Amino acid sequence: MIQRILLGAFISLSLFAQGGRGGGAIPALSEQQRAVLMSMTADLASQAQAVTRARTALTASSFAAQDRSEAIHAAADAAIVAEVVLANARAAAFAKIQASPAKLAPNQVAALIAAGGTVEAPQPPREYQGGGGLGTIPNIRETQVTALTRMSTDVMPLTRSLTPARAAMTVAAFAEPPNAAAIQTKAEELKKAELAVAEARAESFAKIQTSGDRLAPAQVASFIAMGGSFAGVGFSLPEPLNFAEHEGYVSIFDGVSLKDWDGNPKFWRVEDGAIVGESTPQNPSGNSYIAYRGFEAKDFTLKFEIKVEGTGGSGFQYRSKTGLPWVANIADNVTANVGPVNLNWMMTGPQADFWPSSRDWTGQFYSENTPMRVLAWRGQVVEGSGLASKQLMGNIGDRAGLGALTKLNDWNQYTVIARGGTCMHILNGQLMAVMVDDDPASSNNQSGLFGIEIEATTKVYVRNIWVKKLN
Repeated sequence: MIQRILLGAFISLSLFAQGGRGGGAIPALSEQQRAVLMSMTADLASQAQAVTRARTALTASSFAAQDRSEAIHAAADAAIVAEVVLANARAAAFAKIQASPAKLAPNQVAALIAAGGTVEAPQPPREYQGGGGLGTIPNIRETQVTALTRMSTDVMPLTRSLTPARAAMTVAAFAEPPNAAAIQTKAEELKKAELAVAEARAESFAKIQTSGDRLAPAQVASFIAMGGSFAGVGFSLPEPLNFAEHEGYVSIFDGVSLKDWDGNPKFWRVEDGAIVGESTPQNPSGNSYIAYRGFEAKDFTLKFEIKVEGTGGSGFQYRSKTGLPWVANIADNVTANVGPVNLNWMMTGPQADFWPSSRDWTGQFYSENTPMRVLAWRGQVVEGSGLASKQLMGNIGDRAGLGALTKLNDWNQYTVIARGGTCMHILNGQLMAVMVDDDPASSNNQSGLFGIEIEATTKVYVRNIWVKKLN
């Protein structure tokens, strides 16, 4: 009878380990039984953690830079030692339970095995916090993904053999009476399966590392954190927003000079680590721009910090051009102050708008110096095709509510993501507007310059300007 029940538990545990539903509740469990099982789980926590660490080290050994075979065998030996220690400790603890008034019935033992041999206190629901990098590999290329996927697929039959081998270890730990010899036998079988997986993975990975798809150390570390395989990777959430993260980015403002920046010195300067544009009644600028001429970009992610003092506004230009005819009116007092318009200091193209004193504009997608003008208002996802008709495809949120996230007279974190015909504006971590322009000839879809605008009587500050350029 007990053999049939344990066999059923073995099958259930195998299914559970493969993603099935074998981890259900233990039937008719008394409070006394629950207490002793929870105590057993707590008492074995250090041994269980040692097994987890040993398995991770064994996985990592397959990706060692050198002496892989030696590293794999040493890690496999250590992993099996940890497995045996846990199994024997579990067997001893279980024997005490079975000799006590809290003795489990055969069907309860089977359910305990199917649950992995542990019973933990219920945890209240909590929001997933992410972290750990699970499911992400930094700066990975598509060809590298293909190579790692092929490796995972090739090793998968061997990886699947680990499930019944590990399940057999759990079953052996709950044998009555305890059987250390059986545990050791199952451990040797598990070691054989672990070695087969590790050696096959090492051989496949070595081929990748001698090819054009070679992984950098940080990529290898991330892949190890995923378990060394794309097979069985669980759901994951992206890392929380880290605006200060600049891996893969270049700084386009050094914080002390206007090197590679080009604008009218009557209005633009560096002050306290920021590019400052200032327009006053005595020194009116009208629309004035400072362009970064270090490079052009089409597909990129841009991060910068911005604040505005006064009632005027600003915006960050991207995919923009200088030297094009200016179509908007220029006030007489501006012409009197700066003379005829200098087209090298005027920019045409997409703009991430920033006008804190305005009820509607901050965050919107604006096409500067073109007939398209406002293409996606704050809170909108818009699809269009250059000057042709545009259509509201969806709403991000209430325009006024989103506008409340803008900080007046304070620093704001602004992110612009441009990929193909799609551009997204994100302010202080909140998506503000999305524009999809399907016209490849549109000025919104051309490689161009970055730049900063000042408009009307105001003072704008921009600092910490970083670009991750894709082309």
